[in-house]
Amino acid sequence: MKFLLLMLLASGLALYSYAQKNEASTIQDIDSFLTRQEGLNKFNGTVLVAQTGQILLKKGYGYADFESKKPNDSSGIFQIYSITKTFTSSMIFILIEQGKLSLDDRLSKFYPDFPNGDNITLEHLLTHTSGINDNTDDPNARETEAYRVERFGKNTVNFAPGEGWSYCNGGYQLLGYIIAKVTGMSYEEAVRKHIFSPLGMSASGFDFKNLPSPEKVTAYHIFIEEIKEKASLYDSTGPYAAGSIYSTVGDLYKYYRGITSSNLISDASQDIAFSPSKTNKGYGYGWQLKQDSLKSKVISHSGGAAGFRSNFAMIPEDDICVIVLNNHENANTEFLTGRIIDILSGKGFEPIREVKLKDTDLKKFVGVFSVQEPPRMIHTSVSAGRLAVEVSGQGKQPVIATGETVFFHEEADAILEFASDENGVFSEITISLGSRKMVGKRIATSWGLVGSATPKGWDDSLPDLKFTEESVRKGLWVLKDIALEKGEIKFRLNNDWNVNYGDTKGDGLLDMHGENIKIEAGVYDLILDLTDESNPHYSLLRKSAAQ
Repeated sequence: MKFLLLMLLASGLALYSYAQKNEASTIQDIDSFLTRQEGLNKFNGTVLVAQTGQILLKKGYGYADFESKKPNDSSGIFQIYSITKTFTSSMIFILIEQGKLSLDDRLSKFYPDFPNGDNITLEHLLTHTSGINDNTDDPNARETEAYRVERFGKNTVNFAPGEGWSYCNGGYQLLGYIIAKVTGMSYEEAVRKHIFSPLGMSASGFDFKNLPSPEKVTAYHIFIEEIKEKASLYDSTGPYAAGSIYSTVGDLYKYYRGITSSNLISDASQDIAFSPSKTNKGYGYGWQLKQDSLKSKVISHSGGAAGFRSNFAMIPEDDICVIVLNNHENANTEFLTGRIIDILSGKGFEPIREVKLKDTDLKKFVGVFSVQEPPRMIHTSVSAGRLAVEVSGQGKQPVIATGETVFFHEEADAILEFASDENGVFSEITISLGSRKMVGKRIATSWGLVGSATPKGWDDSLPDLKFTEESVRKGLWVLKDIALEKGEIKFRLNNDWNVNYGDTKGDGLLDMHGENIKIEAGVYDLILDLTDESNPHYSLLRKSAAQ
């Protein structure tokens, strides 16, 4: 008997030791993955990973503020944007459970004069199936309830209520106003009273732009090796109930525990909230829905706008929670979350062995490649010692060299291979996505001028006014004696909006996808100086006024 007990004890200790080792290996794999993404400038923020009631990883990566070299840590406060929609949804279900609202309540109950309001329900607003067109592309747009209700009502609808699906921030703004009407307090006060306070979410709030906390991270519009440009933040009245909340990974984990313990909303409410809408299986009642590789339902919501990208994901049946907060605009937090969940599920990934190439070798692959099917332009450049690829205006994405002519795009799980012609010029790129292949042919690079100040205006069917590259100073583009009207201009590559420059600050420095440049009428010489990719700039010499 004594021997048996010793054997059982030894067996138990061995299993415990194995579990600890397995858990440590999982944490190390997640940490290594995130560290690699940080090195590629594809992640800069804070992560929390929890499973079966235990926090496995709670850590910051990169900088909360690059200028002061303050590192990110788990106390950092981030704008979470559209994750706010899950809080708005939770508030609606709280009020339903209190008997103050119903999913079948009509919009006309709160706004009697809203067009077709008798046929638009709270359920439609929650599931993005109302058909409301929330476009406010108006320089005089006001971020008020009265303006939005009037404007949304006047806009041409996207479809009849319940007959389509279109992501609608305006629908959630209306839900915020409805919450305020029903509770007799502001939307912000209602969320604080019913969610933040009961769950102890003391670091969460609404006015990030004016937040004085030392834990507030700096938001970056551009965060690459050569350039760190801060983002211009919104007032919280802009996104409102569709995207105004700020938080920390710790507070969001409290939110997760509140949801899964059914202390926030009941199991019955969760069954509805986490079920797909009738016209979109990937979206429920304020939540994104997806099946992971283990067939467990991943319930999540991402957020992204000026300066931030975020994702909050949970698998309640496996008690998994993954929170990713990032303070620049070049991170795909849904990809990061998905890879973390894959690692938690035991999915193995081959280690990526990077081949270091010199800049002189990388520059051989730089250019513009045209893919016919599907039609798109691929722009390649060198950034921080790696080749970078830009497709369809998605921003520069560094790729990892795995051979002298082969590169790996981890996020897309794509292999890029360049082939040279008889002259030794790398004139073709093949992109392999599993069994699918796309081939792009190198085309000549040409910068052009577009805008209301030019004779062609913004008409994409007409060619841009072409610059000429100097033969001696490559990267210096000139356009002389061009008559322009009073208006706006931008510079773009190969008549394609994927790569275009504006001037957001009006300082003569070019910003990728920046603001339009305003000019007066006259005859100009224009110089586009791209000799130093890290410092692109331009000059406008007005030789004479308009005739």
